[in-house]
Amino acid sequence: MSFYLPTLYKARKVPTKQVVCAICVERTRGRTEAVELGYGVRVHLCRGHASQEFMTQRGGRDFVLTLQRLWRAHDCLTVARSRALRRHLAACTGVEARPRPGSYTWPSLRREAEAEFAAGRPVKAVIAALRSLHADGAAVPPSIRTMRRWHSERRWLARAP
Repeated sequence: MSFYLPTLYKARKVPTKQVVCAICVERTRGRTEAVELGYGVRVHLCRGHASQEFMTQRGGRDFVLTLQRLWRAHDCLTVARSRALRRHLAACTGVEARPRPGSYTWPSLRREAEAEFAAGRPVKAVIAALRSLHADGAAVPPSIRTMRRWHSERRWLARAP
């Protein structure tokens, strides 16, 4: 009895010089990109699965449930991954938190940073560029950690493109 089960061993048309999409696996077509979800969690996705449309459809539940079930099937659903998925859902709801002091006094800088993050620019490069741009200003720009938090909160997902 011989039947075909898909594997990556001799999969055809699968890119061999890059990581496959975490969702497509052996059906991966085209280039993949690393998507940072926060909490130190990074997942490689194809263009379609990395798109804002897919990651936010049905309030982000499709994306979250797919990754959650994959990680559970592989027995690698960690606390950090669970937190990252919960934060992704929270980011997709668009519920604004109460007004806060501190780094929240930089709303225009935050919007500018989030626009760069949403465009897929590297986090370190965006932070370095914006901090150097505002280094000579009247106020001290937010810390690197604060700007990394802005990236991990992913508030741009709740806003329609």
